[in-house]
Formats: sequence, structure tokens, C-alpha cells
Amino acid sequence: MKKCKYCGKGINDNLEFCQDECKNKYVKMLEKDSPKIKYFTFGIILGSLMMFWGVFSGSSLKTGFGIVLMGITVVLLPFTTPETIAVLGYQRSKLMGRFLGILLIIVGIWTSIP
Repeated sequence: MKKCKYCGKGINDNLEFCQDECKNKYVKMLEKDSPKIKYFTFGIILGSLMMFWGVFSGSSLKTGFGIVLMGITVVLLPFTTPETIAVLGYQRSKLMGRFLGILLIIVGIWTSIP
């Protein structure tokens, strides 16, 4: 059974959205999110570099800070893959992204504790 791209409700095989309201909201969210992708990419790259710097220098604090930075980026900008959106819908996939971002923050804090 196919699901609505926005809310994740079950729909007919020939449709992408359960109603026009979901389609309009989905289009608005995509337009709103598109300019923010560069900030997401920057935050993930910066967090990854900080994490690797901490690993190679042997500093658990720097490693943890890098992971926390990536977690904050994911919480603020919870972009998910098209496959995740197809399974969960846009709303639930953003919620799942934020949840995983919070887990990253927790892991980063746990990692930075000596």
C-alpha cells in the first residue's frame, strides 16, 4: 500500500498525496527547506572535521563536541532521505530526524566524559 508523502496515511496506488492540503503543505515545506540545505551540509562537515580532529589528537572532549555539533545540526535542520519520507511521510520523517539528532547529542555528551 502506498502512503501520502506528507502525512504518511495509506492512499491509492495512483496518488502521491491523500488530499490537496497535504500536497500544498508538502510543496511549501520543500520550498522553505531548499535554501537551508547548505547550512545543514556545513554543520555536518564541521562536526565531522571536529570529531576526526578529536579522534586523531586523542581528545575525547573534541570528539564529543563534534558529535554534539552534528546532533544540533540535525535537530535544527532534520532533513531525511526520500526513502524515509516514502515510508514515514514528511512530518514523521522530520520527527524521526529530530529524535535521532537528540540521540547524537546524548552520545556526544557521553563521549566527551572522561
